[in-house]
Amino acid sequence: MMMVLSTSLASLGLLADSTAVVIGAMLVAPLMGPLVAAGCSLVQGNFSLFRRSLAVTLIGIGIGFAASLIFGALNPGFEPTLEIEARGKADLLDLGIAFFSGITAAYATGRSHVMTTIAGVAIAAALVPPLAVVGIALTHGSPLISFNAAILLITNLVAIILGAAIVFRLLNLHISLHGSGMPVWVQRASILLFLSIALLMAPL
Repeated sequence: MMMVLSTSLASLGLLADSTAVVIGAMLVAPLMGPLVAAGCSLVQGNFSLFRRSLAVTLIGIGIGFAASLIFGALNPGFEPTLEIEARGKADLLDLGIAFFSGITAAYATGRSHVMTTIAGVAIAAALVPPLAVVGIALTHGSPLISFNAAILLITNLVAIILGAAIVFRLLNLHISLHGSGMPVWVQRASILLFLSIALLMAPL
């Protein structure tokens, strides 16, 4: 439900070119938690948690994408606003923002006295607005903007997971559930994530 609400707010804010509404959508987006959990599961070798975290994330993205398509279809003939165009121009700065957002979110999760910073991290990472742009741009024949927004979204997702994993490792949470060695699936998942970042950097 929160994913529907956050994407609805983001879509309306993007269409109305309202920065305040877009920020509000970032605050209620429920994606940061599962991504940080995915980073923690990599460090701990907890495949069950990793699988559940990715499943929740993908379901949330699917729901958000469907909502953005609906709002895009309900607003025919609009011109891309500055807020929409901004999400269609990803660069390396966005990668850095997402990476350090993951680091900050993981640190705040491990340190209860700074949990209040999570809201600010959600604004910085900006996961829902590019997701909303993907659907809205598709419904209005702007595949390039949609593609760039999708690149920004995927970059944010991967960078947050990696940033969170690094912090949890530094916080000495690297206790494998399968013994002292790193499970094979963790090695493969880590390699895949780093390769994804390398590939995603090309179009940025």
